[in-house]
Amino acid sequence: MPSRRRPGAPCDIEELRPGLFIVHNPAAGPVLSGEGEREGDRFRLTSWRRDGLVARLRSRGFDVLTLADQIDALPPLATAVPPGDPVRHQPAAGDRISHFAGRPLGWAPAPSAPAPPGAVELRVGWVIRRRRGRGPADYFRVAGPGRLVGLDPDEALLAGYAQAALDAPDPVALAPAPDGLLLPDLPLPAPHRALLGRFADRAPDGWRIAAEARPLLADLLARLGLLLA
Repeated sequence: MPSRRRPGAPCDIEELRPGLFIVHNPAAGPVLSGEGEREGDRFRLTSWRRDGLVARLRSRGFDVLTLADQIDALPPLATAVPPGDPVRHQPAAGDRISHFAGRPLGWAPAPSAPAPPGAVELRVGWVIRRRRGRGPADYFRVAGPGRLVGLDPDEALLAGYAQAALDAPDPVALAPAPDGLLLPDLPLPAPHRALLGRFADRAPDGWRIAAEARPLLADLLARLGLLLA
């Protein structure tokens, strides 16, 4: 039975890592007895009866927020905007312009325009990133010749993934890694990245994930229009 929790409402039990929960409501303690280990407000499930335990808690009126529930609550993709007409853009000195592409997936340098020197060719509807030197990036949607509409970083990524989905991006491939699998370092909106950190560990070359957490990863990537290979 799925959680009936309203967005933003408090919950009684929240999954922090696979099988590790924080018990916000001590009244749930008797239902947890015999199913795992308690230490303060932390509960680690050691029983194989995970689904049955969650169902029993919910049937007794406790609000359980599993990792799967948290993935379901992630922000949806923006409405996809197919790329429109090409437009030329003249970056300021030191600006680097990238657009969000589906193949390969992520930020790609904007193609050079035939003229004038230093200009790039964009498409109406593209989501672009502008970097100035080593400072933070700014994000925009190309609205027309000389018209850029500002976006915050998460808006830009959700719009970029929605547009990339129109090109049916290649499935995301995982590589073997010690004690699990390696997810490449994809650009992720902040809520997705924070939630991924609950069942994966950051690594210099991406994210290391246990094989048993692969279904959670598949569901999280599906929220961005991506498939696992």
